[in-house]
Amino acid sequence: MELNLKGTIVLEKILDAIKQGYRICILEGGTGSSKTYSLCQAIILLAFQEDGQVFTIARKTLPALKTSAMRDFFNILKQAELYDPEKHNKTDNIYQFRNNLIEFISVEDPLRVRSRRRQYLWLNEALEFSLEDWRQLSIRTEKMIFLDYNPSNPYSWIYDEIFPRDDKIIIPSTYKNNPFLHLDVAKEIEHYKEIDENYWRIYGLGLKGIIKTVIFDNWDYCDELPEGEPIYGLDFGYNSPSGLVKIRIKDEGFYLKELLYERFLTNQDLIKKIEEIGVPKTREIYPDSAEPQRIEEMKRAGFWVIPSDKDVKKGIDTMKSRKIYITKDSLNLIQEIKKYSWKEREGKILDEPVPINDHLLSGARYAIHTHLRERSYPYTPPKDVGGVGWDHY
Repeated sequence: MELNLKGTIVLEKILDAIKQGYRICILEGGTGSSKTYSLCQAIILLAFQEDGQVFTIARKTLPALKTSAMRDFFNILKQAELYDPEKHNKTDNIYQFRNNLIEFISVEDPLRVRSRRRQYLWLNEALEFSLEDWRQLSIRTEKMIFLDYNPSNPYSWIYDEIFPRDDKIIIPSTYKNNPFLHLDVAKEIEHYKEIDENYWRIYGLGLKGIIKTVIFDNWDYCDELPEGEPIYGLDFGYNSPSGLVKIRIKDEGFYLKELLYERFLTNQDLIKKIEEIGVPKTREIYPDSAEPQRIEEMKRAGFWVIPSDKDVKKGIDTMKSRKIYITKDSLNLIQEIKKYSWKEREGKILDEPVPINDHLLSGARYAIHTHLRERSYPYTPPKDVGGVGWDHY
């Protein structure tokens, strides 16, 4: 059986690192450089050559893994007409490829992290892992370890723990190393250089970031939202995504869950989506106040809509006043908060965020800041609300 794959220079360098016998192969680079896709191809090629081996592909959370490395891996197999559904255990996220076992795990499952041994390990988006995660996984890996990431955190344990080692190789890459990248995506990446120097440095040039520009370092994962009455934040979009966030506010923090992240929705489409999601018409929705026509249409559909206070700096300060918890399945929201940064020009940090990929965060900011501040609401809730929810103002 032959396997022909179209690969980038990144794949060639990975295969060369395997041939040279390095213990650790680090793919550090910008977005769109084919790091994840190339590693999927490399694992498949290795599995063609090996026999009776265990390959572990890991990420911090399972939902993120399913939409990144796992999706690319099975897409490559299907395109090569190698995928066999009989060999795919979707319950345990295991695939039997030839005589090798390929498993997809998250570090949320400590038994799978600390129990079985493996020959090959791949940490997808390695900056998400803790030093303890790394140590537990690496000591149970007999042959080779791969790591990939965008260098957004210059203080990661990776630079102290792995970079000094003699048995590692670092493969840098940028979007220019990927000839298969869609032209519009390349243009979007290049747009970063005009918006924010640090963002361009990390995701365009693939260079180590400067942590001082990151806005939110007060967040963590959670499994579910706690009990209590929710509020909702909404950022209107069309060419850019419309974003809807469900929020519960507790003394110990703000709890956020992504409900909607979708482009090309008219207002009627959006209203239908919100109804399908099951947002109660007895709970407050805080949208972008700069869209009065869309707000009015939502009101006429029966939703309790309160135009938001759009003061960006004050809204950010409010969100930084408590710990933020984000459900692990809120994939787009997690990516937004990781990359949300202050603008930087000529070495100076500006008191203004980079207006890129902030749709869900904007919705959350509208809701949290407007809900908590003292104000007189510009209209009363719909008649069918019956006063529900007003007792806590």
